[in-house]
Amino acid sequence: MKSLKNHLSVIFPLFVLLFSLQFSFLSNQIVKDYAKKLTEDYTIVVVAPKILSQAVIQSRVSGIKSIQEISSKNILDRLKGNISSKNISLLKIALPKFYSIKLQSFPNMTEIERIKQKLLKSGLVSKVETFSKTHDKIYRMFESLKNTAFVFSVFIVIISVLLMFKQMRIWLLEHKERMSIMTLFGAPFWMKSAVLYRLVIVDSFISTFLVGIVFVVLPQIDKINEFAKTMDVKIPQFDLIYDSVTLLGISLAFSLFIVSLVLRKMNKE
Repeated sequence: MKSLKNHLSVIFPLFVLLFSLQFSFLSNQIVKDYAKKLTEDYTIVVVAPKILSQAVIQSRVSGIKSIQEISSKNILDRLKGNISSKNISLLKIALPKFYSIKLQSFPNMTEIERIKQKLLKSGLVSKVETFSKTHDKIYRMFESLKNTAFVFSVFIVIISVLLMFKQMRIWLLEHKERMSIMTLFGAPFWMKSAVLYRLVIVDSFISTFLVGIVFVVLPQIDKINEFAKTMDVKIPQFDLIYDSVTLLGISLAFSLFIVSLVLRKMNKE
């Protein structure tokens, strides 16, 4: 019972640590995927007196992915019943060209302003509409989500470190007598500490396994899927190989570092 309690006291902070990190990775991936989707939907509309070449625009303004002409046919069709065919033809010649521009990545407000100014200074366009107010709201929302996830992860890491330090010191006090006897018999450092290292390695595997189960099950819950659909986001699937190895590596590095640090501190004392 005591051994189980000792394991749980280490598994819990490791589980919380790995859960927070995986949640942060998941949040960043969701934000990244959604930003990619918004990039595909977001367009800058420009008005030009002449036909624009995509190659020329891309050579003068960086960050532009594609440019497509917006047809004025629908506007002219509405006027056909009100003005003559001759005037329609003259209007078609006189009307400026409208284009929608798509960007290579989801820009911030500074990048939007830079692109706008470069387009206007290029002499190829007469007017630029970036829909900056709507874009700014969406961009600020994404920044808030990323910052919240980061702060949450940092906070959890600090708590996990404190819990791990406390538990390691408790373990060392429990094994202090055994380690002292082994020291008298000339046992090397690794042999005296083998029990503690073995315990944290086992707990790292258990914690990684539990976190993996949670993130495999979460996307299967109907309510979570419904919420994701209402937000127009897709929850990434937990990669059993890549994500598990990553979390296990973090858990082992973290727990072994804490144990080594506490052991060296105790030896100095």
